[in-house]
Amino acid sequence: MACQKTIKVEPLSVEEAWALFMKVLGCIPPEVEEIAKSMARECAGLPLGIKTMAGTMRGVDDICEWRNALEELKQSRVWQEDMDEKVFHILRFSFMHLKESELQQCFLCCALFPEDFKIRREDLIAYFIDEGVIKGLESREAEFNKGHSMLNKLERVCLLESAKEGYYNDRCVKMHDLIRDMAIQILQENSQGMVKVGAWLREVPGAEEWTENLTRVSLMHNQIEEIPSTHSPRCPSLSTLLLCDNSRLQFIADLFFEQLHELKVLDLSRTNITKLPDSVSELVSLTTLLLIGCKMLRHLPSLEKLTALKRLDLSGIRRLEKMPQGMEYLHNLRYLRMNGCGEREFPRGLLPKLSHLQVFVLEEWIPPATKDNRKGQYAPITVKGKEVGCLRKLESLECYFEGYSETTG
Repeated sequence: MACQKTIKVEPLSVEEAWALFMKVLGCIPPEVEEIAKSMARECAGLPLGIKTMAGTMRGVDDICEWRNALEELKQSRVWQEDMDEKVFHILRFSFMHLKESELQQCFLCCALFPEDFKIRREDLIAYFIDEGVIKGLESREAEFNKGHSMLNKLERVCLLESAKEGYYNDRCVKMHDLIRDMAIQILQENSQGMVKVGAWLREVPGAEEWTENLTRVSLMHNQIEEIPSTHSPRCPSLSTLLLCDNSRLQFIADLFFEQLHELKVLDLSRTNITKLPDSVSELVSLTTLLLIGCKMLRHLPSLEKLTALKRLDLSGIRRLEKMPQGMEYLHNLRYLRMNGCGEREFPRGLLPKLSHLQVFVLEEWIPPATKDNRKGQYAPITVKGKEVGCLRKLESLECYFEGYSETTG
């Protein structure tokens, strides 16, 4: 930056560290004050560590719990020359002290997004549901209520920060860079996670990086152009694969998915693929398939075998010329968003077979541009009200009813 003078920022003094610790912590019983001061000193004057540690202990009144926390913090101390490593043990302590394993999984999921990225709460909670972190609830509304509650808890212990984004000031969360680094470090333990996000990759990582222990892989926001037949990763435990926002990605070879038998979440949104590989039809464990905004997509293989599918999002796809085959077999589907793929009427008899639907959004369709119609025109697709009436678990509906011109939502 061609600075005229470089100023070294020293760690906080003992007094400053204690003041910051108490500002975040709030009131504490007098008997734990000395223990709290010892914990503040253990943070070595590092503001992020102090803030995170104080957030972890906020609301704890039991002196035994304070003593135990201090002992665990001392035992986990690993002094390194590098400043990042000095604070990592404090951040990891806060992570380990999350009361619920589901909270830990929610926290780690945030690390799959780019650095400094403002993650929309709605998108994040949908991932929690997709991954099975949030489960066992009767309604999607209840699932989202639980998701917001979990994110609030992570904000209260200072592992996440609140943020706003976009024209409508959507509620978001974001991760401090060091906290994200720590989360990625945890994901990568035992080679269980691969996170290469926003790294300007032009090709997928080499075969040696696709280890058998992988459970989550995030390659979103890169410049990957194709996935050739030379790539056929053998990852029997891989459950989540995020390739979204690779705007240059046009081709994925069939072999790529052939050994990913346990894949549950596949996100290819906002890529330029023209066809989905036929091997996706064999991913019988798949619960979530996201193809949002794949504007060049023309072909989908049969969905007949994907009976575990719960969420299918084909929104923003404009070039599919016919409805995907095998949709009548998706008996477990909870969420369906798509357009009519050129049809004027949603296939009769299909909706009653999707009796578990909670969300059904049927967009208007834009036919592919022609010489006479360069931009294409919106073409609404209608559904029969009697068939929608069969969806007893429906919570959210956007469609045109047969015989009506207004959108129903």
